[in-house]
Amino acid sequence: MRIFATLLLILLGLAPIASAQTYEEKRKEILTRQTNTRAEINVLDARIRTYQQRIQDTENRYEELYKQYQNVNRLISLQDDKISTLELEQRQIQEEIELTESEISLREKDLEQLKQNLREILLYTYKNGRASNLELIVTAGSINQMVIRSYYLQKLEEQKEKQAEQIRVRQRDLEGVKEDLQESLVKNELVLDEIRDEKVKLSSQQSVQRNNVEKIKAESTDLLSELRKIRQQRENLESSFSALISMEDELRKAENERLERLAAARNIADAARRAEEIAKYSTPTRASFVSDETLAAYERTFAASKGSLQWPVDSKTVSKKFGITRNPLYGTRTEHPGINIVTDPRSEVRVVADGYVFAIQPTPGFGNTVFVKHGSYYTIYGNLSQITVQNSSILKAGQVVGLSGTESSELGETVFFVVRKNKTYLNPEDWLER
Repeated sequence: MRIFATLLLILLGLAPIASAQTYEEKRKEILTRQTNTRAEINVLDARIRTYQQRIQDTENRYEELYKQYQNVNRLISLQDDKISTLELEQRQIQEEIELTESEISLREKDLEQLKQNLREILLYTYKNGRASNLELIVTAGSINQMVIRSYYLQKLEEQKEKQAEQIRVRQRDLEGVKEDLQESLVKNELVLDEIRDEKVKLSSQQSVQRNNVEKIKAESTDLLSELRKIRQQRENLESSFSALISMEDELRKAENERLERLAAARNIADAARRAEEIAKYSTPTRASFVSDETLAAYERTFAASKGSLQWPVDSKTVSKKFGITRNPLYGTRTEHPGINIVTDPRSEVRVVADGYVFAIQPTPGFGNTVFVKHGSYYTIYGNLSQITVQNSSILKAGQVVGLSGTESSELGETVFFVVRKNKTYLNPEDWLER
């Protein structure tokens, strides 16, 4: 009976190890993320080629040097973004490699266990050959015992063949996973080469930039006027913005007073006087009016969306940051109330949250501008080559307000974007999705 106990333990220890489905799902997810990242890289590549062409076109025209400086600056921003995105892709590939190596280790252990089980079966068969098997059956104490022994011996032979087939299958699976690993290693090396090439290009562009800076420093005589111009532009924006907000507040106040008086007029007992008062206060002070309750809802939604607002254009490359910046040409410091986002010319510019247009007007230094109110929050969309909304338009998040600038626009092929709460300008990048 000890022999049958040993045989039973061997059979029980041969359960197949868990499926590799989890690995396949994880690898598929990683590959999907790599595809999305590569798409971003391709977009950045297209923009890089555009600016490289422009730099080449203006290379021999010194009067265009400052424009070349701006294009190189944007190219450096794009190349920085591409390097960061390539490094993200490289990390994703490394994650895939680590997952595959882990899977190989698990499968090798699985295969080794199957081989060990087969060795135990073969050892048992060797020690208890067919003659012994026959002897075990013949020497059984009863017909029942004979049947039981015959059953287990047959099962042992079947399990031996099954075990050998499992080993063959697992070996083929393992080879497939090793091929995945080799593919990932090749892909990783290609991305690393691309990162190295991009860094060489970036270094070259930075060298061009340094030369441009030195030339402009040596030749420029407009530092003070340029500085005054930038500061004046900011003051113009602040003045216009504050005046528009005050005008909007006055209009809202007047409209709310009209609604209150209209409500009171409807309660007048005398029919003639009631009709007269209702007629007096029936005409709205503006074409469309957003209630205080709706504005409060806009504000709550906007406040809750910090860090998750969609970008106003299909680009996340910022060529001019928010806040106090140092001019690399002159060493001067200026304050920028928003951000400039590099984008393709005449790209769709979309409102980042629900709100309504309370003003549209050109602003010196920032081009054609749309002002949108979201309760106590405001957003500005400037340097637009075309505006597609009307004043007092009620907007849903993602609705197009216009098209971004072109090469001939005041700020070039960018969109100027501002976030403000009451009288305080906020860093838009803190509110946009990263």
